[in-house]
Amino acid sequence: MEAQEQRPARWAPWWVYVIALVVTNQLRIQWLQPEDLATWQEVALGVTSMALVAVAVTAIWRAARR
Repeated sequence: MEAQEQRPARWAPWWVYVIALVVTNQLRIQWLQPEDLATWQEVALGVTSMALVAVAVTAIWRAARR
């Protein structure tokens, strides 16, 4: 039998993303009062922040696993 090379996981476990998203969402809501923004601005800000958090978590995960 040939030994397979163990590659580090490219993605963090799902729960890491959930924790990071929940924490950053709570911080975003505390710092920026959503009632002061239009609905489309809330949605744009939320989607953008979620994307940035996902990219950051993935980058940190990959850097830590090298």
